Amino acid sequence: MSWNSTVITVVGTVVSDITYKHGEDGKTNAFFRINSTERRYNTVIGDWEDGETLWMGVSCWRKLADSVKTTLSKGDPVIVQGKLRIRHYEKDDVKRQAFSLDALHVGLDLSRVQSLGSAPLVEPRVAEDPAEEPVPF
Repeated sequence: MSWNSTVITVVGTVVSDITYKHGEDGKTNAFFRINSTERRYNTVIGDWEDGETLWMGVSCWRKLADSVKTTLSKGDPVIVQGKLRIRHYEKDDVKRQAFSLDALHVGLDLSRVQSLGSAPLVEPRVAEDPAEEPVPF
């Protein structure tokens, strides 16, 4: 990581399909967009309400890109940590900013995920005779 990088963590939702590319140099890249909406408690009405929504692109490289491609899909709740990038541009004579992250870490937010599916990720080995089970150490 470079000196003086602004590293942030964003808790949000994948709002686009995952775009996956192979570069000419052999490096893989995955790109997707996320949003993150602030939730706050309004004491006047006694209930939770939405605040501002942050929208940003996320770029992943190499092994992380490969994992993102096979793991994430649109609608998944995620936690992304990475280097903040800000791009300044002008559109229709209005100055604008676009935020993006060069991801260092991406993971499913298990506090908000509905289900990881019904099939086990690893099939358990079951021997008919318990004496045939391998010793785990």
